Amino acid sequence: MIDVSTESESGADAAARTRAQPMAPDDRRRMIAEQAVPLFLEHGAALTTRQLADELGIAEGTIFRAFGDKDSLVRAAVQTFMEQSQARMADGLVDPALPLEEKVALLVHGTRIWMQNMFRMVALVPREDIPQIMHRPRDDEYQTAIAAAFETDADRLTIPVDRLAAIMSIAGVAANARRFGDAQGLTDEELVHFILYGIAGEPRGGTDGGKD
Repeated sequence: MIDVSTESESGADAAARTRAQPMAPDDRRRMIAEQAVPLFLEHGAALTTRQLADELGIAEGTIFRAFGDKDSLVRAAVQTFMEQSQARMADGLVDPALPLEEKVALLVHGTRIWMQNMFRMVALVPREDIPQIMHRPRDDEYQTAIAAAFETDADRLTIPVDRLAAIMSIAGVAANARRFGDAQGLTDEELVHFILYGIAGEPRGGTDGGKD
């Protein structure tokens, strides 16, 4: 269970705050949830509603009027984080015009950061709520985004572009292996090299393995 403070405001504190501008209830909820995401990533469950109100320049009571209770606020922030991630896929994960090696490096680094943030956010909600929050109506979005990014490299790849998403997902888990007890972990450079060349090194003479 999260530990978000519910302390009440003093009259002086409340008077000192900027009165929230008129906004439709749904718009206000969305605004608060969006701006709460980076703060929850930074502070985790230690973030208080007072801190959030201070950062947003609104009264703490505005947060509770928008969400009802602190658990609903956290759930909305986690849901917003997941929706923002999906939106980034639609915009394209990397520039398809970049060299193959650079695209893989960017994706490995980006996947590492995203998974670290994802773990931080889902840790804020009860375990039984995670499947519902993680559910995505279009599970092929990531696969489609990866395939689009590497379509121009299809001739250089040893697997179809629509299979690359599975490889990158495994790399994302491996990038965070340190969290699961591997003290050594893997660097981004090691993962990029593994994705590009496996464990046997770059084939001699190109993709034919050096055959004449």
